[in-house]
Amino acid sequence: MTTKTKRSNLRLKAMVFAGVLSFSIPIACSANAIDNGSNKTANQAVSIQAEETDLIFMGGSGTAEDPYQISTAEELDRVRDHLTENFILISDIDLSEYENWIPIGEFQPKLDKPEDAEVPKTEVAFSGTFDGNGHTVKNVNVNAPQSMAVGLFGCVTGTDDRAAYIKNLTVENVNVNGAFLVGGVVGLQFMNCTVEEISLRGENVVQGMQGIGGIVGTSFDWIRNCDAAADITVLGEGGACAGIIAGGTTFSSISGCTAEGGSISAADNGIWGIGGICGAPYGAAEIADCEAKDVAIAVTGENNRLVGGLVGFAGTYQEGTNAKISDCKVSNVTIQVSDSTTCVGGILGGGKEESEDSDRMPGFKILDCEVSGSITGGADFVGDVVGNEEGAVEIDCTGTMIDR
Repeated sequence: MTTKTKRSNLRLKAMVFAGVLSFSIPIACSANAIDNGSNKTANQAVSIQAEETDLIFMGGSGTAEDPYQISTAEELDRVRDHLTENFILISDIDLSEYENWIPIGEFQPKLDKPEDAEVPKTEVAFSGTFDGNGHTVKNVNVNAPQSMAVGLFGCVTGTDDRAAYIKNLTVENVNVNGAFLVGGVVGLQFMNCTVEEISLRGENVVQGMQGIGGIVGTSFDWIRNCDAAADITVLGEGGACAGIIAGGTTFSSISGCTAEGGSISAADNGIWGIGGICGAPYGAAEIADCEAKDVAIAVTGENNRLVGGLVGFAGTYQEGTNAKISDCKVSNVTIQVSDSTTCVGGILGGGKEESEDSDRMPGFKILDCEVSGSITGGADFVGDVVGNEEGAVEIDCTGTMIDR
């Protein structure tokens, strides 16, 4: 294990102690001056402490108008100690010396209730802003196979009075292994937080059990203008919600995104919600201007369902409203499923019941879309565009996927 990896692990286990180590020399000098009868006032001491904080970044003061400037891997590692601040990259970053990067922003449930299982405690999540400024972070390695909310950033959320975002960033060569909410860039993107203009390039491997995406594992807010190439693997029986842009979303939409190249594979049984762009856009009002291109999807276990070239399923759950998939393309996408897999389609597998014990199917429209590629295998409800058309209000899509 490298020195930097050890330091990162210590920081997660004992944040306060790590903070003391970071400033041991200047704080000791300041304390000696006070002990020796210095005339420094309390305000001056606060000013010195602020200056010491500023010195751990290249520049800036952490405000929205003057974000902290990050120029090195060490400075990026310190973001986890300032979770509510604002940051901007001013150079490319290589994290190859970090054998096991600890995600920035931790997930802890806000309340101990099953319905709040994915509601984060904001105190330990990243709730600031991060502007990549067109720069690249490369060689991100995260091995946390039992963890929830895993990626370069683990858990990112806005608050009631402040929006968060991750934007304008290229991430290259990620190898991320987690359990739930696993993303190459962000594990969990919660409410009042946007992810936009993110590119995932190079050799990328992301694997987990549920909510696995090349850029975002699971999202509760907009994902816009992102592109990715990645190999996604769903692990374990009952695994779910995997896509090359996002694994799943909850009442949030996706626009202007492209998945080009890469694969999604699931070899176990009972898998559901797999799509080239997003596997499980639960209740998403809109999927627009997106394309899955040259993607290979293989779901080869038994008794799987809801597999699509673009998304696994679609639909809103509010009476009188319909999800809209518009101006999207599935280009040269190959879908291979077992003979017991149901609900498979070039754009989407079908609608998904409102809950596991409900038979109410949501409504959806498909407008001005195109498909090409192939679908091999499948049991009931397999179609060029939509597998199970129950809930479809309108389908306007050209192209074929099934060799007749």
